[in-house]
Amino acid sequence: MPLTRIPWAALPSPSLTLRVCLAGSLIGCGTYRPVNQPLTRWDPTYGYRPTHVQAERPMGDVLLILAFSGGGTRAAALSYGVLQELRDTQITVDGTPRRLLDEVDLITAVSGGSFTAAYYALRGDRVFVDFEERFLRRNIQRTLILDLLRPKSWFLLASASFDRSELAIERYDREIFEGATFADLEAARGPLVHINATDLTTGGAFTFIQPQFDAICSDLSSFPVARAVAASSAVPGIFSPIPLRNYAGQCGY
Repeated sequence: MPLTRIPWAALPSPSLTLRVCLAGSLIGCGTYRPVNQPLTRWDPTYGYRPTHVQAERPMGDVLLILAFSGGGTRAAALSYGVLQELRDTQITVDGTPRRLLDEVDLITAVSGGSFTAAYYALRGDRVFVDFEERFLRRNIQRTLILDLLRPKSWFLLASASFDRSELAIERYDREIFEGATFADLEAARGPLVHINATDLTTGGAFTFIQPQFDAICSDLSSFPVARAVAASSAVPGIFSPIPLRNYAGQCGY
């Protein structure tokens, strides 16, 4: 399974065209294909941000935060098992029986755990219906390798704007997340999700939430969830970094 416990994203300086070029045909050089859109005007109440999400989905009396780690399909499966157990655990809040799962306010996730976290936040209880079939019981590594062997992929990979990460993103977007963006994630009104990756410029954490995108004057709303999950789970050397364009200074932030 081509996932790792160490998340990587591409956020280079000064243009945030962060790429790591490693020698050898196995690794190759990351391409530059940023898809993040500019933010026309900074608004601290706009977009997928903690204060906005929590205003639409109040925490209530029970604060429950989950942390889903990396580790490929095993991490995703463990995270899924946690959700199942929370679903089956009943508590009483103000005299009303509730599922403990309904009290989850925030899920912070990386790598394999990001798949489960993002899918649950988007689809809610549907995760218990089709997530196993869509992801857990599939050999994603084998599928991605077969993608590389298809003649159509050879032509795509010959382009300077397409690479192995793009192949993975297209499959995640089509078969798992169904084209969902962060606007869809906000509209779903599920728990706040922090999909975490790494800024290769600083080595620090990069979280896919609007406050992080404010700093580069970019609009997270149209950004595909699949691309954020790919950045969180891209194995260094096997997948190229995921680049973002820096629009800083253009939105009044």
